[in-house]
Amino acid sequence: MENKEFYDVLTKKNAVLNGHYLMEDGSHTDTSFRINKALQFPPTNRKFAYEIVKHFWDMDVQLVVAVRIGAILFASEIARQLEARVIFTEGLWTNEDVKIYPDLEIHSGDRILIVDDILSDELSHLRSISRKILTADARLIGVGSVIDSTGKHNVLNVRQISVLQLLPNNWSVDKCPLCHAGVPFEEFPVRP
Repeated sequence: MENKEFYDVLTKKNAVLNGHYLMEDGSHTDTSFRINKALQFPPTNRKFAYEIVKHFWDMDVQLVVAVRIGAILFASEIARQLEARVIFTEGLWTNEDVKIYPDLEIHSGDRILIVDDILSDELSHLRSISRKILTADARLIGVGSVIDSTGKHNVLNVRQISVLQLLPNNWSVDKCPLCHAGVPFEEFPVRP
């Protein structure tokens, strides 16, 4: 599939919405991502996951870590294709200390791929998982995501692969053209 085909799949499944959205930080954007609306379908999830997997075949990934609840479906399919273990975080965290779900753990020596649904400029959860990986004497091999909305090529100094790079417009309230045009906004859904 080409990038346009992946984007078309997301829009057809209502996983990328265009409108006027209020973000948690108070800024405004014209795009809302609801990735699992597309990934809930196994054939779609399989195709998107393969776009990440093909870049890590030769890297002996032993563990895939889903860093958000929204990344669990994607991470599980990536782990299945790589024949690796998969773990995930508790999902509800309000500070920089991300916790691994109880009874799941990082083992010493694990070669790890972190998976997120959407890479954003908020990286505290990725840094927290990276610290846990180092503390466990494991090795971070890479980061994979469905969408990279950062515009940065490498957020953790490892191989970073995304299916799509989409940069939504973000504005402060006083500079938002949608507000000035009188377009009502919808609150952006809270993501764990």
